[in-house]
Amino acid sequence: MEVYEIFRRSGHKNPFEHCGAVIAPDPEMALLLGKECFLRRREGEHLWAVRRSDIHALEDESVLEIAADKSYRFASDYRDVVDKREAARRRVASMSWGGAS
Repeated sequence: MEVYEIFRRSGHKNPFEHCGAVIAPDPEMALLLGKECFLRRREGEHLWAVRRSDIHALEDESVLEIAADKSYRFASDYRDVVDKREAARRRVASMSWGGAS
């Protein structure tokens, strides 16, 4: 007996989504059990069964860390830009006048 992860799709153009897992002796039985458990109220039209042992994950998740800061690509990182610019100008102005005295 093996564990199978079950994925369903509600429409032809919709993506598959994980809906649960079943324990079955083979893929055909996993599909049948998946249908009985996760499609009994017509929640989807298509079904996948994937053997859990065939799913691979990264051992070293540090590979997923972002190598460079690219936050400038997102509009949310430009909030309060005017306030930040004015604060920076005040700091620069206070440093240049403070050194001349």
